[in-house]
Amino acid sequence: MLKILTLGRDCLFFPSRGAEENRKDGNIPQNLAIYALFLIGSLIFYWLKPWNSPDQYAPFPRDVQNFYFWFRVMLWQPPLEIAWIACLLGLVSWLEKGNLMVRLTSALAWTAAPFILIVLYAQKQGIPKPLFTLGEIISFALFIPLLRRWKKENWIPIAGFMLGINVIGLIVLIPMAISVVLKSTRLFDASQIIGGLWMLWAGMMGLRALNGMRLSRAFLAMLFSLFFQIAFAFALHFIGIVPKEILKALLYA
Repeated sequence: MLKILTLGRDCLFFPSRGAEENRKDGNIPQNLAIYALFLIGSLIFYWLKPWNSPDQYAPFPRDVQNFYFWFRVMLWQPPLEIAWIACLLGLVSWLEKGNLMVRLTSALAWTAAPFILIVLYAQKQGIPKPLFTLGEIISFALFIPLLRRWKKENWIPIAGFMLGINVIGLIVLIPMAISVVLKSTRLFDASQIIGGLWMLWAGMMGLRALNGMRLSRAFLAMLFSLFFQIAFAFALHFIGIVPKEILKALLYA
């Protein structure tokens, strides 16, 4: 327990040191414990939170947002987390070397591709579903050659650290809970924004410590991987795997 608390503290406030602690074996059990606490905390928070709080004008949800509903939502969090880490590792491999402008331009086009496919499919006279599905599969399959470059001893510490920085999401639940009590939409939104920026900063510092990346490249890898995670969630919905209400809850949470 003490090791989990120490690792969580370092991932929160000293991400470079937290990353170094993961260098040997990734601290997978400890980081998984942190991630599990984040999932449990999120499940309890969103289950107990009134559906229209803190936004009193939120539309009435189509599905009853009971414990079972939020449990189903949290079941989708691990696949999205795995997708995020996999995309991050692929983007680190792509962006860590080479001409930055060339790598940036190509990564930007690559990141935009699944969203362009979503827009083309979602339109009234959009592209056929098989073509959309094939395009999304190709977009994410391009990560496979980049992931195969990684040795186990190199990717495990990064994966472990990325699980560990979910402690930020756990801590951010505190001001979010306060915002619900105060019925403050601004505090709720600010908490989510600060949590996202905090995780972005922690990830950048961790990548620099573990992989020696320059902060500018680490920032791009983190940013693009988060967009890929969002695209992955939307793709699963439009393919017909994730229901609409679950998708909305995933993006909201």
